[in-house]
Amino acid sequence: MDMKIAEDQGIDLGGRVKGLRGRAGFTIKEVAARSGISPSAISKIENNLLSPTYDNIIRLAQGLGVDISELFSSTRKQAPHGRRSLTRAGQGDYIRTRAYTLEMLCSDLTAKRMQPMKARLRAHEAREFGTLVAHAGEEVVLVLRGQVTLLTEFYAPVTLEEGDSVYFDSTMGHALLSAGSEDAEIFWVCAADQSLTFEEAPPDSP
Repeated sequence: MDMKIAEDQGIDLGGRVKGLRGRAGFTIKEVAARSGISPSAISKIENNLLSPTYDNIIRLAQGLGVDISELFSSTRKQAPHGRRSLTRAGQGDYIRTRAYTLEMLCSDLTAKRMQPMKARLRAHEAREFGTLVAHAGEEVVLVLRGQVTLLTEFYAPVTLEEGDSVYFDSTMGHALLSAGSEDAEIFWVCAADQSLTFEEAPPDSP
C-alpha cells in the first residue's frame, strides 16, 4: 500500500489516547503532569486537532502508564519466550504527525525494546519541520527511497542517499527532511528508554 494513500486510513490516535486515559482513571491535568505535555495540547490531541511529534508520543505513553504500542493497536500480544510479530506490507498502523507519515510496525507486540517504523518525510525545509526534537533513546534510519537530510544538534547537516543508513543518539536535537523534490521514505527504528519519566519536561507544543 502506498503511504500517500495509507495516511488517509490512519488510526484514531485521539480516540485511543482518550480511551486509555479513561481506562486508567486519569484526568487531562494528571496526564499533563505525568507527561510534561500541556493540558490544552492533550485536549487537542484527544480531539484530533493536533498531531504529536514522536517524542511527545513517547511522553503520552509515559503519562498514561502504557506501553507505546497500546497507542496504536487495541490488540496486545505478550509472551514470555520466543516473541514474534509480523506486519505484512502496507498493513501497519498509520499516523500523520507534523512532518512525517508513520507506519508503526509490529504494534501488536507490547514491551518492545525497539519501535520499528516506516516513514514518509513530508517536510523539505527546516522551517517546515520546526524546532529540533530530542528524547531518550537511540535511533537507526535506512533510506528506502529518495534523499534525506539529517539535521542534528552537534553535527553539520548530512545528505543520505538510497541505501545509506545512520545511527544517532536521540537525546541530541534532530530532524529528518526530504532533500529532493519528492517525499523520501525511510525504515526507522527507535529504541527509547521507557523507564525514564518526563515530569520535569517543559509543557511545550506537541
